[in-house]
Amino acid sequence: MKHFLSLVVFAVFMSGCTKNTSPVSSLKTNVISETQRQRNLCLDWYAYRIETEKAISDLNLKTEKESDLMVYCEFFKNVADTN
Repeated sequence: MKHFLSLVVFAVFMSGCTKNTSPVSSLKTNVISETQRQRNLCLDWYAYRIETEKAISDLNLKTEKESDLMVYCEFFKNVADTN
């Protein structure tokens, strides 16, 4: 009987703990990382949503050539969205 009572108390305790824990995904903040921001800018540029000059400026690139921007953004073309 003593073991049964201990088992019941343990089961109640465990069910209370599992109901009060929040998933890890809800604890994540919705802050966009610098890499994600760069990826979004490159994808917008590829989709002709923003001008080349604006993309170069927003990405803080030292060059002003479209070909250099293309090389820079090539990395983000096939990267999976992780957010």
